[in-house]
Amino acid sequence: MDKKVYEEFAESLVSTYKIPGAIVALNNDIYEKGFGYRDKENELPVTADTVFGIGSVTKSMTSIAILQLQEKGELSVNDSIKKYLPEITFKGSDEITLHHLMTHTAGIPPLDSLFYANKQSMEKDGSFDIQIKLGMPLDWEQDSIDTYDELIGYLNNLSFDLLDQPGKSFSYSNDGYALLGIIIERVSGQPYERYIEKNIFAPLGMESSFVNPDQLDEQAARQYDMDPTAETPAIEYSPEWWDAPAMWSAGYVKSTANDMLRYSGVFLNKGNGILTEESLTAMTTSYIEIEPGRYYGYGVMITSDYFGTTLIEHGGGIKGVTAHFAVLPDKNVAAICLTNIAGAPAEALLRGALQSEMNIAPDKKAVQYNNYTLSETDRQAITGVYQSNEGQKIKVYEKDEAIFVETQGAEIPTRAVGSKAVTITMQGTEFLLQFKDGRLHFGFRQLVKSE
Repeated sequence: MDKKVYEEFAESLVSTYKIPGAIVALNNDIYEKGFGYRDKENELPVTADTVFGIGSVTKSMTSIAILQLQEKGELSVNDSIKKYLPEITFKGSDEITLHHLMTHTAGIPPLDSLFYANKQSMEKDGSFDIQIKLGMPLDWEQDSIDTYDELIGYLNNLSFDLLDQPGKSFSYSNDGYALLGIIIERVSGQPYERYIEKNIFAPLGMESSFVNPDQLDEQAARQYDMDPTAETPAIEYSPEWWDAPAMWSAGYVKSTANDMLRYSGVFLNKGNGILTEESLTAMTTSYIEIEPGRYYGYGVMITSDYFGTTLIEHGGGIKGVTAHFAVLPDKNVAAICLTNIAGAPAEALLRGALQSEMNIAPDKKAVQYNNYTLSETDRQAITGVYQSNEGQKIKVYEKDEAIFVETQGAEIPTRAVGSKAVTITMQGTEFLLQFKDGRLHFGFRQLVKSE
């Protein structure tokens, strides 16, 4: 690995995106580097033992727990969710299985429940009010969702249709993974956090990994944020960790780079005693394509041709957290990037490190999309406003015979790569936007076009 070339690339990203602190580490002592500070105010460095949030990387752990329970004969991924959640009544729920939840193919649209599950935390740091100012249609009068019963009740009372018949199409759902957490708790007879601590963290020696924010101490990175409604937005320390006990299984684990490299042993060592080889194969099977060449398994994404090898990965992001975890099983290489601010280019930092280890330029794109010239008919077909109840609102519009995207007040130029596909560059990464049947597939979610 040419560390000089990689670190010039990484330092440029850290500087451009004003990342307070980050850690990038590869297994087998290949590479480890802390950038910036875990605590800017006191200039405390980031180390491989600094605790960060890992966001939705948690979903792979939730999937492991389900597969462990399946190994014990206590459930099957093909079971209906009604077997364990009989009180669920929302439209279409009769057809949903655990497999559908684990692969984000249940058809559950992006919903606003995560905001209400975080509401108590968001009220403490003022971010609930900020979301409303930004146009998020949140209701101040809606009670916070603090328990599993309240989450199920909220979903039952919402008026929504499934996006598709279960199993037919992909749309990322935090709610689906929250329901898996309830199932783990009911089947195992243990609280979700206790189950994964006992059955995943402890056997792997992940002594600094946990869910409950009450366990945070001085080894934790300070979280930073930016108020987008301020006249001159600046990155500032934001002490309140968002917490949503009803949705812990969707993205609330805290961990360190060292612990996450220990975790990678599950994928590199045939389950490493945590899963059987059969379960690991099931977890890393490409069940549904989410982008060209990129598929979803159980809590992980799989790219079968990442510069000629297989890449298994997942990212995570929430307030004060951007994380990315990956393994190249054929090369026995694992990598983790953890940062202490939302919206950081963690994926780009991690991929750059992996590619440097593979003697590939850190900024080279694994998937190359060819330029495409949109016709007037093409442009008219994709323009419009696309949104979801999870808060995304994306305006796609034409200007000077080119297509632009507006999101969170920013105008972003696009590059057409097909008659119904464009890309945009954010967080140091090129993202694909695909248009189909009046929906925008972006950020792994389906956004519906406004009438």
